[in-house]
Amino acid sequence: MRKAMTFGKFAFRYCFSRTIVLLLKSRPGHNILGHLMRKLSIVFITLFIFSIYYNALPSHAQDETEQVRISAIKVSGNRRVSEGTVLSYLPVQIGDVVSQGGLSQSLERLFATNMFKDIKLDFDGSVLTVTIVENPIINRVNIEGNDVISDERLLEVIDVQPRRVYNRQLALEASARLLDVYRAGGRFAAVVEPKIIELNDNRVDLVFEVDEGPLIQITSIVFSGNENFTDRALRQAVVSREKRWWAFLTPNDKYDEGRLDYDVRLLRQYYLSRGYADINISRARGGLLPDRSGFVITFLIDEGVRYKVNNITVTSEIENIDLDALKKLMTFGDDSWYDVRRLEQGLLDISNQLGVFGYAFVDVTPEIKTDPATGMLDVAINIGQARRNFVERIEFVDNTRTLDSVIRREFELVEGDAFNQLKLDRSVRNVRNLGYFSKVDVQNIRGSSADQTITRVTVEEQSTGDFSIGVGYSSLDKTSLTLGINERNFLGTGRRASASISTSDTQTDFVLGLTQPYLFGRDLTGSLDVFKAKSNANNTSTNRTGVDLGARFNAANDVYHSITYGISSSKITNTSTTATSVTGENGKSLLKSAVSYAIGRDTRDSRFDPTEGFFAEISETFSGVGGDVNFLRSNLRGGYYKPYLFKSLVLGVKGRVGHISGLGDDVTQSERFFLGGRDVRGFDLNGIGPRDTGSGGAVGGNNIYSGTIEVVSNLGVTKDAGVRWTVFSDFGSVWATDFPSGVTKPDDETMRNSLGFGILWNTVIGPLSFYWAKPLAEQSHDNTKTFQFSIGTRL
Repeated sequence: MRKAMTFGKFAFRYCFSRTIVLLLKSRPGHNILGHLMRKLSIVFITLFIFSIYYNALPSHAQDETEQVRISAIKVSGNRRVSEGTVLSYLPVQIGDVVSQGGLSQSLERLFATNMFKDIKLDFDGSVLTVTIVENPIINRVNIEGNDVISDERLLEVIDVQPRRVYNRQLALEASARLLDVYRAGGRFAAVVEPKIIELNDNRVDLVFEVDEGPLIQITSIVFSGNENFTDRALRQAVVSREKRWWAFLTPNDKYDEGRLDYDVRLLRQYYLSRGYADINISRARGGLLPDRSGFVITFLIDEGVRYKVNNITVTSEIENIDLDALKKLMTFGDDSWYDVRRLEQGLLDISNQLGVFGYAFVDVTPEIKTDPATGMLDVAINIGQARRNFVERIEFVDNTRTLDSVIRREFELVEGDAFNQLKLDRSVRNVRNLGYFSKVDVQNIRGSSADQTITRVTVEEQSTGDFSIGVGYSSLDKTSLTLGINERNFLGTGRRASASISTSDTQTDFVLGLTQPYLFGRDLTGSLDVFKAKSNANNTSTNRTGVDLGARFNAANDVYHSITYGISSSKITNTSTTATSVTGENGKSLLKSAVSYAIGRDTRDSRFDPTEGFFAEISETFSGVGGDVNFLRSNLRGGYYKPYLFKSLVLGVKGRVGHISGLGDDVTQSERFFLGGRDVRGFDLNGIGPRDTGSGGAVGGNNIYSGTIEVVSNLGVTKDAGVRWTVFSDFGSVWATDFPSGVTKPDDETMRNSLGFGILWNTVIGPLSFYWAKPLAEQSHDNTKTFQFSIGTRL
C-alpha cells in the first residue's frame, strides 16, 4: 500500500510540474489558454489510464510480501480426506510467519498428493484457510471395444483398482500402458481414450474406449550390403519373419523394436561364425508403409574380409601351467576359418581346465589381430593372475519345492573342499539327472577373500509328476483305459511314489511303487514295488501278485551297481479256443523267486534327454532261488550321443541284445522277450515276432535285439518354443521258442526296420512326443502302427 501511494504522489507531482513548465514556455502572442487546455487534456488522460490500471490490480497483490504469523489453520471442503491428513501435508504450522506469496510451496505439496482437484489458500487476518475440492473415487474400471485382447489381461496391465483416487495423470499413464500392449502385438494404429462417468457421492466410473485397429505385420525384410550371403539365407538367421498366410501361429511376423536388437545380434553371430571378424551391422530400421498396411525392415551390412586363423598363442601369468596342453584346446577345424563359436568354446575349455587345477576365477582374455590384406588373423590368449580357491559356501536358489538336502547330496564338493571344476561339472550332471529341474545353472562368485569361492546353483523346477491317461481300440483289446500317476519327487524329498492301473477287455494291472534315495544316509537307493495283474493276453489268462525289492549304489568313474530280488505267485491258463501254441504254463500255479544284478557305466549329461556321453549296462537275472520257475536271462544295452553344431544337432545310437535259457526247464511264454512299440516304432506293441497260428497273438521269443539311429535337432525352429524334430531309423527282431508247435515262423530272425519322423515338444504339462514311422522291412504276420503319441519323459 505504501509503495502504491508513493507512486501516486510521484505521478501527481510530475503532471503538476509539467503543467507549470508548459505555462512558462508559452510565448507572448500565442493563445496561452488554448495551448494550456490541450496540454492539460494529455496529462489528465495519462492520470486516468494509470488509475484504471492501478485499480485493476488484485487486492491481495498489495499483501504479497506482507508477513503474517499464523494463529490458526482451517480446512474446508474435505469430505473423505480427514483434516489431520491435509494438515500433515502442509509445510507450515501454527506460529509460522509467512506471506501470501510464500504459500506456493504449500500448494505444490498438496497438489503432489494427487488427492485434490482444486486447492485455494487465503488469509483471513492471521487465520490461514485451506479450501479444497477432492478428486473423485473410482467406482468401477471398464474397457470397451477390445476383441483381440481380453478384459482380464488389459486390466492386469493397467493395474487400476476400484476405490482408488482418480486423477487425469493416472488415466493417461494407464492408457499409455494399454497402447504398449497393443503395439507389442503389432497393432500400431490402436487408439485408447480414457473417459469418466460422474456418479453421486464424488465417484466416477473410469472407462477406456479402445480402437484396436488392424494388425500391422512385417511385409518385407531387406538386407543392404550383403555380397556373400543371399537375402534368403540371412532371413533364416534372424527371428523376425515376413508375413505369410500360412504362418498364423507364430508372433515373429509382428513388428517389435526389441526383437530387432536381437536380430542384429543374431546376424553378427551368423557372420562371426563364418569368418567375418570385421562384420559391422548398422541398427535395423523399421519403416511403416504410407498406407499403414505393414512394416519394412532394413538391415545395413558391411561384411568386411573373411579371415582364416594364422597363429594361436597362449600366455599365462600363472606359473607352472602347461601352455601347450591349453593351446590344444583351441581348435578352428581343418579349414581354419575363423569361427567365434569355436573361439568361445575354446576359452570355456581353457577356463574349465584351469578350474580342474583349482583356479575358480581366472581372466582368460582373447585378442584378435586381423590383416585384411592377407585375409589372416592371429589369436592371442592371455591368462591372468589367479590363486587356487576353496569352496566357502554352496547356495541353492529357486528350489521352492525341492529340499536343499536333496540337491546337496548330489554334489561331490562340500564347503571347505579345494575348488575343482571337474567335480562341479559332475555334480551339476547329477542334479540334472534327478529329473526334477528343467534348468540347472551354476555361477561361481568370489567369497569373503580372494581364495574363497561361493558356488551358486540356480534351478528351475519342473513337473515331476506324470499323469497318463490312454484310450484306445483294437481288434484284440477292444476299448482300453489306462490311468497312472508317477511322482519322482514326492513332497520335495526326492522319493519316488507311483501308482498305476490299466484296464481293458483283456487286462487289468495295478502297481504301487516307492523309491528311497540315500537309504540309511548312504549313497544307496532302495526301492519297493507291489503289483497285482490280471490279463487275458497272448491267448492266456494270467493272475499274478508279487513284490520287488531293490538297491542301487554308485562307484567311481560313473560306474553303478544294482541288485534286485523279486517274488511273485502266478496262475496262467490258456483261454483261447483258437490258439494252437503251447505256453508251458497252462493251468499251473507257479512261484517265481529271482535275483537280478546289473553293472553299468553312464556318462550321459542327462538320462532323460541326453545330448552327449554314453552308457553301457549288462544285467543277469537268475530265477531259481526256490520256487518253481528256473531260467537265466541276460541283457546287454548301450548308447552313444554326440553333439554337433554347438549342440543344436545331436546324433544318437542305442541298442540292446537279450537271451534267456531255461536251466533244464523250457522257457514259458510269460518270461520270453516281446518287441515292438517304443523299441521299433512303426510297429504295434508286441507287434514283431512269432505269433500263434490260430489266434494271431504274440508268443514272444528267447532271443532279441533292437537298435535306433536318430538325429534330434532344433535347427529351423525357434528355441523359445521348446520344440525339436527328430529323424530316426529303428530295427530289431525277436525269435526262438521252446514250444514251436502251432507258432508262425518261430525261428525267423529276419530283421525288421522302420524309418520315421517325430516332433518333441516340452510343455507345461510335460514332454509331448509325436512319431510317424513307416516299416521298411516287415513280415506278413507282424502288426504295424504308423502313428504314436505319448506324454511323459523321453527315455
